[in-house]
Amino acid sequence: MVNIREAEENDIRAIGHIYTRAFGHTEEVISYFSGFGEYVRFCMKQHYAFVVEKKSEICGVILGYEKPDMINGKSVYIELLAVLPEYQGKGFGKALIEKIENAAVYNGIKEVSLRTGCYMDAFHIYYHLGFRDTRDDQRYMVKHLKKC
Repeated sequence: MVNIREAEENDIRAIGHIYTRAFGHTEEVISYFSGFGEYVRFCMKQHYAFVVEKKSEICGVILGYEKPDMINGKSVYIELLAVLPEYQGKGFGKALIEKIENAAVYNGIKEVSLRTGCYMDAFHIYYHLGFRDTRDDQRYMVKHLKKC
């Protein structure tokens, strides 16, 4: 059974583990980033921090936050989306994106954005999910949301 829920304080270590595994970093490198826990807590306070669990194992995470936007008033920026390698390709990342999009719509947000390199596999995944490249130097991808 798969469950997506808001991240909690006791999930921070697991979120760091997912980050290191999903991006191929040395195990537990996240422990050297003293601000990581604070950053996760910031996203949790904004209610844009979600984890996906399968059989009570946290196997994916999405972290985002609201930011001011001159055109739309506010947007949600997705800072981190990571799924453990053995769970990739099973729809968990897509489900996490849908969860954060639904939270954004619920809060009256009209747009979510993220940043990725156009040379990365993730670029094509995000494109398939409706994000579009803004073609600026920062390589942001944006998705305009429809109210449910």
